[in-house]
Amino acid sequence: MKDQERDMMRKIILNMVSKGAVHWTDLQKKVLATCHPFATSHTFNSQLRYLVSKGFIEKVSRGIYYITKSGETLLSIL
Repeated sequence: MKDQERDMMRKIILNMVSKGAVHWTDLQKKVLATCHPFATSHTFNSQLRYLVSKGFIEKVSRGIYYITKSGETLLSIL
């Protein structure tokens, strides 16, 4: 996956999570519905795991995610 595509996927995920706590299933459906050719389930899962591991998104409870302050900063940069 190219860096531009990876950044675009991260921006889409962060943008959707920035609107409030969101469930994983809803987030995945919305991201995959963007109709970008690189938006696959595997890509979504790997990018979400990356954002959580780096502290840009935090898991509140089972399947519920919200954006952190560092995630908001990253979103403004992307």
